Amino acid sequence: MNKVSISPNAPLYQISPSFQRKLRDDEKPEFEKTMNEAFDYLGIQNRALIIHGSSFPNKKDSIVKNCSSDYSLTKLNGKNPYIGTPFHAKEFTDFAKMNGFNAIQLGPNGKLNKRDNSPYHASIFAKNELFLDYDRLKSDEYANILSDKDYNDVKIIKPAKHENYEMTDFDEAQEISKVVTHKAYTNFKTKLSDGDKKAQELNSEFIEFKQNNDYWLEKDSIFRLFSDIHGSDNFENWDSELDKNLIARISEGDKAAEARYDLIKTRPGAKEKMDEYKFIQFLLEKEEQEDKLNRKEDGIKYIGDLLVGYSYADEWSNPDAFLKDWRVGCPEGGKNGGPQLWNIAVLNPDELFKDDGSLGVSGQLLKQKIERTLDGVENIRVDNVMGLVDPYIYKSSAIKQDGSINDADRNYLSETDIDKHHNYPKILHNILIPVLKEHNIDPHDVVWEDLGSQSGTFKEVFYNGRLGDKVYEDEKLNGIMYTKGSQMQHVKGPGYSFLSTHDNEPAASLLEEGSWIYDNNGWNTLYLAGYMMPIYDESSRQKSEDFCKEIEANPRTRLKAKYAELFRGTPNIQVSFADLFGIDKTYNLGGHENNDNWKLRLNADYENTYYKSLETEKEPAMNMPELLGIAVNSRAGMEIIEAKREKSEVLNDVSDLQGRLEYWKNVLKESDDD
Repeated sequence: MNKVSISPNAPLYQISPSFQRKLRDDEKPEFEKTMNEAFDYLGIQNRALIIHGSSFPNKKDSIVKNCSSDYSLTKLNGKNPYIGTPFHAKEFTDFAKMNGFNAIQLGPNGKLNKRDNSPYHASIFAKNELFLDYDRLKSDEYANILSDKDYNDVKIIKPAKHENYEMTDFDEAQEISKVVTHKAYTNFKTKLSDGDKKAQELNSEFIEFKQNNDYWLEKDSIFRLFSDIHGSDNFENWDSELDKNLIARISEGDKAAEARYDLIKTRPGAKEKMDEYKFIQFLLEKEEQEDKLNRKEDGIKYIGDLLVGYSYADEWSNPDAFLKDWRVGCPEGGKNGGPQLWNIAVLNPDELFKDDGSLGVSGQLLKQKIERTLDGVENIRVDNVMGLVDPYIYKSSAIKQDGSINDADRNYLSETDIDKHHNYPKILHNILIPVLKEHNIDPHDVVWEDLGSQSGTFKEVFYNGRLGDKVYEDEKLNGIMYTKGSQMQHVKGPGYSFLSTHDNEPAASLLEEGSWIYDNNGWNTLYLAGYMMPIYDESSRQKSEDFCKEIEANPRTRLKAKYAELFRGTPNIQVSFADLFGIDKTYNLGGHENNDNWKLRLNADYENTYYKSLETEKEPAMNMPELLGIAVNSRAGMEIIEAKREKSEVLNDVSDLQGRLEYWKNVLKESDDD
């Protein structure tokens, strides 16, 4: 049928739907404007879409041919085809922004340990080389160190899948990365030796990068050589005691350690390997900084993830900064009802601060970690903030064969005699918050992940701002709220709330018959109907009763009500990409080893997949105007009930917004074929 053009002067809700399933380019600005106005009316300042870098969608593959019914042969198309990247992802960030999100919450973007896909064990300094955008390397700005021929020489074999998601293949991603980055480095060196001016300009930037990052880059590149020799990043499993403790022994003046260090550096090919490693890190930082500038123009922010942990490379390179034997964990959720054993190094509290209050070795490392995280983003999420105030620690040497550990060998740091000078509680107000302010970040805008068991020391420092005899009135903080089983009607306090994150099952998985949600107060139909469709006159009473019957009969409608409730709770919200796209699969099963952990990602055709899900409702994707319409109705109704303003005034103020939300809701439900 004919498409209807939208006049910029006509009220949208008075125009017939265009019956176009996928929004046209000329519709998107008005759609985005409506979403933002709805969020503004609801008082929601920060709207973050949670999606880790590896879960970003790729470009659509250019299919060459099907190898079989199970596999297709494609060619390299701009980015690593086996994993996502947050760099230069404008098409996707525009999609998120159009739907009302003004931030993307990433996971840690550090280099992964060998055979460990968890970004929460990644390096605090080295970036993840799998995130490189190869198309950038074909440009003049990068001295054209990749060519079309280099692209065509790389053949990609991928499983032929048709789900509404894809899965990262970390092993294949690593192999492709090795081939492409080595080719880029080789081309760079060749161009440099041939006197290529663009390569010389790029080399000047590279030299500056090495100078600015020498405090970590040299030792980190040496570590990679040792890691290759021993076949593992876990230096505790290396055969050589000298290699395990090399940096510590060098700092003690051990001549054998110094000789070993020099020997490894001078082995055939070592210098080139180290230089190539540094060059790849340089490319990553260059792309990251370019991307940050582009996002500033686009008006969307990235929230980096300040992981509580450290990689093996970080720990090996900075031995004086950590306690021996002690590791960070969590008191609950582990094997046999015991603690979770995260195998994360514990900063040495005696090295956090010197006697004069300046930073010691541990304090300096932590400050560098925070600043490195902030380099490429506009805000941060602080992972397990308890770990920066009063970490739950355990003795790694005391772990039994069955994975359990005695109570005497685990506790909050404050309950031990390890931190005699009470330095850990000083981290928040004396290191982290000052660094945030130096970067013009309001601590109250930070995503403080405070879920899980909490000690009394943590509560005093974090929520009450109390440190000894001093109270930091302006630095009393709020954590995040997991709304899955809560009623949000009377919630006050948390800065951010969410229904699911990267560590939880997606909301779509909760709808099965017999699920616990049907007996939970937070999902109670009378509560949801009363809050989301408040009764203030006979007309609203009928709507509320009808809504109650609908969510009682239809789990999908109950989920919509719960999503809309999220938009009514706190001034900042987070929505997981799995929920937005209606994916019934968990990204990370927190606290459990699982072969599929960290692999879930959006497919290359995510936009069409999303719109098709809204049309068919086969998957419970989030129709943003529909959910915002419910939330706007709730706020307006509550204003009337609480007699804050006259009913006619309230309804008149929101009628245009409600009409536009209703219009766009219906457009998104129409079929392309109509």
